[in-house]
Amino acid sequence: MRWNLLQLATWKPEAWSFNPVVLHAGRVVGTQGISATSFAVTRSFMTGSWLGRAHQGQGLGREMRAAILHFGFSALGAETALSRTFRENPAALGVSRSLGYEENGELVVERRGLPAEKVSLRLSRERWALTDRPEVHVAGVERCLDFFGG
Repeated sequence: MRWNLLQLATWKPEAWSFNPVVLHAGRVVGTQGISATSFAVTRSFMTGSWLGRAHQGQGLGREMRAAILHFGFSALGAETALSRTFRENPAALGVSRSLGYEENGELVVERRGLPAEKVSLRLSRERWALTDRPEVHVAGVERCLDFFGG
């Protein structure tokens, strides 16, 4: 809760983080975030997600990522989506690849006092347009575009 409040309190069009919750069968099962710095200039955003373990393996991860990608590309007019995941997370890598992301480098980060490899991923608007994905509808965002640097 504190983290979400911090994101709202520090939001500005030049640097923002939007983290809506994911509902399934009327219950919150995860969150699918989108964030950007200098979006008006770069037209790129980063995605990040969390899905409760009991809800994994049912296609929800792919649906929620497709929804936020649609929001970024269609509603905000982005040109590029970026993401990162740990190399040993094949489910997250699979979701990314299934939606058209391509590997775009690696980096080593500290996790629990040990080195861990993260894979950087990139998805262009053109590649997104060619990807088979669930249908998504976004409504009412027009009045909020200034908040996203759009």
